Amino acid sequence: MNIIAIETATDICGIALVQDGKCLEKIEEQIPQKHAEQLPVFYETLMNFSNYNKLKVNAIAVSIGPGSFTGLRVGLGYAKGLAFAKSVPIIPVPTLYAIGANSKVNGEFSVLLYSHRDIVYSQDFKKNRAFSEPRAIQWEKIDHSKQIFHYGCEKLIKEEKYQIITPSAQKVGELATKNYDDWMIAKPYDLVPNYISPFEL
Repeated sequence: MNIIAIETATDICGIALVQDGKCLEKIEEQIPQKHAEQLPVFYETLMNFSNYNKLKVNAIAVSIGPGSFTGLRVGLGYAKGLAFAKSVPIIPVPTLYAIGANSKVNGEFSVLLYSHRDIVYSQDFKKNRAFSEPRAIQWEKIDHSKQIFHYGCEKLIKEEKYQIITPSAQKVGELATKNYDDWMIAKPYDLVPNYISPFEL
């Protein structure tokens, strides 16, 4: 199975080609507010590597949120365009799940993604399985006794030593392969990003 995976939920813009759960090639850069102009360029570059444009693509995976409102819209919009052009389904991959999957921790842990001011998106995991819904929460209300992985929260961290995990299109593609049957959406026309409004806090 060949999957094109897209990650634009943060300041990272990434695209990967994943075949049977193995990443063949990826392009990822930290380019705040340039996702709309760079994602098509990344796609063309990726598909021209070693004639990957000759491969049959079976699905498009996309990081579905929570995260940057603009980044999520850009990623899903481009994913829908590819899915329509290639007549393939979309696999929406939860953003915090994709970040947490890089932790390689068997016990309980939390994943935090910076939103704005003192607000972060948070979700709890155990053995890389979510046991809470993603939510927006103030930094001071987080249970800091847990093992925590984060992206973008440096300005809020004081003495805590939390490991940074950078969002990756590769991990989006790997999770999409693993969860294809459960997450695949054959007709994704009405699919929207998982916007969690942090502005009500």
